[in-house]
Amino acid sequence: MSRIVVMLEPRENRRLLVDWLALHHDVVLADSTGAVDSAFDLGIVDGPSLERHGRWIEGLKRSVHPLFLPFLLVTPRHGVATTTGHAWALVDDLIVTPVEKLELRARVDTLLRSRELSLANASLRQRLELELARAHDVQAGLLPRDAPELRDFDLAARCVPAREVSGDFFDWQLVNDAAVLSVGDVMGKGVPAALLAATARAVLRAVARDSSPGAALDSLRETLSGDLERASSFVTLFHARLAVGPHEVRYVDAGHGHALVRRASGVVERLECGGRPVGFPAAGAYRESVLRLDAGDLLVVYSDGLIEGSDQPPERLFDGIDVGGAASAIVDQLIDRAPTRGTVDDVTALVLKCSARS
Repeated sequence: MSRIVVMLEPRENRRLLVDWLALHHDVVLADSTGAVDSAFDLGIVDGPSLERHGRWIEGLKRSVHPLFLPFLLVTPRHGVATTTGHAWALVDDLIVTPVEKLELRARVDTLLRSRELSLANASLRQRLELELARAHDVQAGLLPRDAPELRDFDLAARCVPAREVSGDFFDWQLVNDAAVLSVGDVMGKGVPAALLAATARAVLRAVARDSSPGAALDSLRETLSGDLERASSFVTLFHARLAVGPHEVRYVDAGHGHALVRRASGVVERLECGGRPVGFPAAGAYRESVLRLDAGDLLVVYSDGLIEGSDQPPERLFDGIDVGGAASAIVDQLIDRAPTRGTVDDVTALVLKCSARS
């Protein structure tokens, strides 16, 4: 049953109103704000009580926002013209005296329905927030936590979603004497992108163990193209296999375009693209490239969220970055430099550092 607080000055008008409302609602008479000891769904006030308790009403509405807490103003017809603009901002509807029962019921029912919808929306929003928080935890748990120990190499990565869940992902796994590394970015944001990212990561992880980087992306494209087309989306990917012994990285950049090598000398090189994003019409098999990393060299792969809004060339990415520390410290520095104001894109960075002695 809805709870209505009535704060009217003329006792006779108040008693008649309360008696009628009490047939359908829980009604509380209040001569002061101190008499209102619990939550309610509708407040009914007149001009004098609105003037007296206006600050209390304003503070109460602000305290429960975004919930809708309606107030109905009962006023004589001549009072409509004299009510100030500030007072109008505190009430949500009015009814003129003498009050007609049918009109009163219609206005009360309308305000209470709006109140119920507000409460229902708040409940749904809370449930959605809980579900998204759970999705965030699940997605974070799917990403690898501890980097494998690699002779002569130090590996680290980090993903920061723009929302609760991310369309970015990174992955690594050991395959015999090699390490398979991936960074992907699904077009879009939020839950749809996160679902596609999880699917792409799972498929790529399955096919990458026994395939070269190019063959793995060919298989991924064959498997996911239909799903991506139906979702009107695509995935950019950097996928590589590190042969630890010869310090050789065989990789494919599938439309990703955000992979750099910083040599120990300070020279920064952009890595070449080897094909279109997964989800685009095929233009032949993916083309592999080979990269050798020597002592002090860094391979950095990142998503476009890291440089969003920047007009600096990618080669300036390392300006002010201390590259002498561990790969994890370099990742943290890069992530910390990502734009924070108005950021609407996920941010991911992976660093592979050759720590062999020169």
